[in-house]
Amino acid sequence: MFKILNIIGTIKGITYYRLNGEYVKRKSSPPSRDKILFDPRFTTVKANVTEFAAANMLAKSIYTGLQENVKIFKDSYFTSRLTGCCRKIIQKGRGAKGQREANVFNLPDALIGFQLHKKQIFNQIYWANKSILSNNARSNITVNIKNSSPIDLRNCPKSATHFVLTAVISSVSAHTWNRKIKKYQTTYPAANALGDTVQTPPLLCRKEHQDINLELNMPIKNSIPSNVAITVWLGIQYGKKIDNIFTSFVSGKAMECIAIV
Repeated sequence: MFKILNIIGTIKGITYYRLNGEYVKRKSSPPSRDKILFDPRFTTVKANVTEFAAANMLAKSIYTGLQENVKIFKDSYFTSRLTGCCRKIIQKGRGAKGQREANVFNLPDALIGFQLHKKQIFNQIYWANKSILSNNARSNITVNIKNSSPIDLRNCPKSATHFVLTAVISSVSAHTWNRKIKKYQTTYPAANALGDTVQTPPLLCRKEHQDINLELNMPIKNSIPSNVAITVWLGIQYGKKIDNIFTSFVSGKAMECIAIV
């Protein structure tokens, strides 16, 4: 003889419980937008939602400045990983939770070392020492590599004849909470999400190269505000050069954030 069991709890979005002695089931539903915004019980949820929106804004500024390089180097989870880094940056900002300043300078280490592809780690593929040079206005930035030898080319595909280095800058303004409109806004929109990209010519894998300079310029006429961070990125692609035409390989490419200036 079978006995009917009355389950108490939630299974596949359906909640089962007893109400006034009767067995009731109903479909679970998330809180509405108005409830999150105006119900005091959802204060923490509201703060998390607004700061997540700000993290999305920061991430969008960065990958907009990176331009086509995102498509070349990224993995499927690039955007969500970058947003997660920006969320950590906001947690270090000044102000009440849900209204904290979103400024890369509050936690630059969250971005430095960030890989466009999580499994293609730039500093494990290319070992040459690099330095960053910048003028006082931060309008001109140079990535300098004093010496690049074949031993610095780690995990170089056997069939590769050449490699190309790509330097990129991408600007990201601070974003602050606007009490009047109850939203985050870009503090300096004219200097936000701007970028520049420079590549080396194809370089022989088996040869040593001296004083590689990748000079980048911010595409802005006015001075760069102090609350605008310039993210600096360096990438590598291996490939073959046949009949003076370089064709990059799908594998063995990587790009990471190497500095914030």
